[in-house]
Formats: sequence, structure tokens, C-alpha cells
Amino acid sequence: MTMATPRPTPTLDDVALVIANYSRRLRTAEPWNAGAFIVVNAVIGFAWFCLLIVLLIAGGALSIILIGLPMLWATMRLWVKGARWERERLHRVFGIEILPPHRVTQASSWRGGIKARVTDLAVWRDLSYLLLLFPVGLLELSVVTLAAFLPVALILSPTYFWLGGIDIYGWNIESMLEALFASLIGVVLLPLALALFVGVARAHVEFARWMLGPSSGALQERVDVLTKSRAGVMEAMLGERRRIERDLHDGAQQRIVALAMDLGMAKEKLDSDPVVARQLVESAHDEAKRVLVELRELVRGIHPAVLTDRGLDAAISAVAGRSPVPVTVNVRLKERLPEPVEATAYFVVVEALANVAKHSRATRAKVTVTRHKDRLSVEVQDDGAGGANPILGTGLTGLGERLAALDGRLTVISPANGGTVVRADLPCGP
Repeated sequence: MTMATPRPTPTLDDVALVIANYSRRLRTAEPWNAGAFIVVNAVIGFAWFCLLIVLLIAGGALSIILIGLPMLWATMRLWVKGARWERERLHRVFGIEILPPHRVTQASSWRGGIKARVTDLAVWRDLSYLLLLFPVGLLELSVVTLAAFLPVALILSPTYFWLGGIDIYGWNIESMLEALFASLIGVVLLPLALALFVGVARAHVEFARWMLGPSSGALQERVDVLTKSRAGVMEAMLGERRRIERDLHDGAQQRIVALAMDLGMAKEKLDSDPVVARQLVESAHDEAKRVLVELRELVRGIHPAVLTDRGLDAAISAVAGRSPVPVTVNVRLKERLPEPVEATAYFVVVEALANVAKHSRATRAKVTVTRHKDRLSVEVQDDGAGGANPILGTGLTGLGERLAALDGRLTVISPANGGTVVRADLPCGP
């Protein structure tokens, strides 16, 4: 038979430790941040609810005469941006990262872009979250308000009794001793109320993860997209390697063999026929310069040195200067981009300008590169014949695969009546 171990008698040090922990709990910013977050939720939720309801009703009513369709499209873009602001707000307050669940699409036209956005379930989940933010925030605010009222009222019981008596949830306090006892209960309940603040805020975070983050189906779809894009990039790399090997074998290697043969014959003729030997050396010298030019062009097609040394602006300007079609370059970047982003953006411009020169019959083109926060936009526009289609090839399929590997998106707007815009959007964060 075992005897229960007697509990140690609390000492003054234990009491001091409990008081210190309680004081630290009161000083910590987490409960107060959670409480402020819950209050702001209700306010922001009310604003979004009123704004979206008004815009959706107005856009739906005016869509009968087609005026409301652009309004509905603008409203959709607004609520998608609003959901992105909510993800950023959650990151600033709690330090959590909610990945955007939207599909990465490669639309061949503006109609395709609209269809892809409308059929994306994540877009409608964004709307649902913003509309539910008001009732959910109001419920959370009611819970924490009721939870905070009871301990605060109990703590202030002596003051209320001194002012003339108090009745707290049916408890009629009739003496100062009873008021002090109620105040002690309030002090004990206050940490529980603060913990409830944190619990409600964390429950909202999980709700936001569920509504604003990728679902299991979206994650599987994302895995499939990344697998497909990786396979496409691997095929592109193998094709690029075969091209380099072919160019080296058919071009530079053959010229180097001819160069060696000329130098060998010049060596044999050096004593017997100096004039012929001199001609052969001059021919070999010219051949060596042609080999250097060809090798320089080959290396430039892989990764130009100017891109590494001077950045995207100088590299694109160099490509534009070699284009047979006059090109205007407008690069607005304040700092260097990550190397994979720079290389991909450069490849987009090179491939797009090559298509302009080969297929568009354009008289001028324009390249615009801008950065907005963590997104880079590369746009190549021409005044050619139009009718470009990524599905039919012309190098645009490879662009889409390269962009998809970096979670980017390719959009091609090329009506049959002329003009083509190739736009690449890709992340450029750290």
C-alpha cells in the first residue's frame, strides 16, 4: 500500500513567483494585441460588408444594360486585393504566413484571363471571408466583451459598494467585506478573460487560414502545376543543351578544326614557301576572330555577362539595340532583383523580341519593366499583325513554363486586327 506524497506547504517564494507570473501575464502584449485585433475585425468587417453589398447590388442591377459588368469586374479585383490585405494584416499582427491559394494561369487573351479568374474557387472564398468578417467579428467582440465585463466589474466591487451598492449577475453585495471578496474573485478571473482574448484571436486565425489559405484540393492542384512546370523546364533545359551541343559541333568546332588545319599547312609551308604560309596564317587569324564572335554569341544566348555585371536594364537595352525592329526600353527598377528572376525576365524579353522580329511584321516595339512591392511585371508590346497564340507555339509555350516554375503568370493579348502584348508577372521577393 503506497502512501500519498504530502503536498509541500507554499512558501513566500512560491507566492512571489505566482504574483510575478501574474504581473507578467498582465504586461504581455499578446492579450491586448488580441483584444485590439478583435475590435478592429468588427470595424473592418462592417466596412467591407457595407461596401461589397452596395457594389454587388449596383453592379448586378446595372449589368442588364452592360454598364454593371465592368463594375462587377472592378469589385472582384477589389475584394481579391482586400483578401490580400487581410493576409498581410494577419502577418503583421501574429507573424503567420497564409499563402495565396489562387491558381497560376497562362491566359492567351483577356477573355481567358477573366474566365480563369471567375472560375477560380479561391476568388469566391476571398469574397466569402470578407462578407463573413462582419458577423464573425461581431460575435467575437460580443464574447470578449462579456468575458472582460465580469472580472472588471468584480474587481471594482469595493468602489461600486462605496458609491451605493451593486448587483452583479444577481449577486447583491451588501458589505465591504463581501465586496473585497468579489474583487479577489475578479483578480483570479482576469487572467482567464485575457486567455479567452488570445483563444478567440487564435480561433479567428484558424478561420482565416481555412478561408484565405489553400485548400487540400488547391494544394494538390498546385503540386500538379509545379510537377508539370518542372517537367517542362527540364525539357526546355534538355532542348537548350542539345541546341548548344549542335551549335558547338556544327559551328565553332568545325571552325576550330579548319583553323588547326590552316595553321598546320602554314607550318609546313613556313620554310619552303613563306608567302603561302603568310596567307594561311592571315586566313587562320580571320577564322579565329570569327570563332570568337560565334562563341560570344553562343554564350550571350545562355546568360549574358552584362546581365550579371550591370543588371536587367543594361541587358535588355543591349538586346533591344541588336533587334531589327526599333525598340523603346523603359525599365523602372530601384535595385537589383534575385538572379533567377533577372534571368527569367531577360529570357522573356529575348524570346518576345525574337517573335516580334520573326512573325509580327511590326514597325516598332516597346519593353516596359516595373516592380510593385513583391511582383515584377515585364511587358513587350508591338504594332504588328497580331494573332499570336501560345497554344500554337512560337516560343510562347516555353515562356509560360519558365514563368510557372517561379510561380509566375504569362498573359498574351493579340487580337487578329493587329498589335500584340506579352505580359509576364512573377514574384520577386527575397
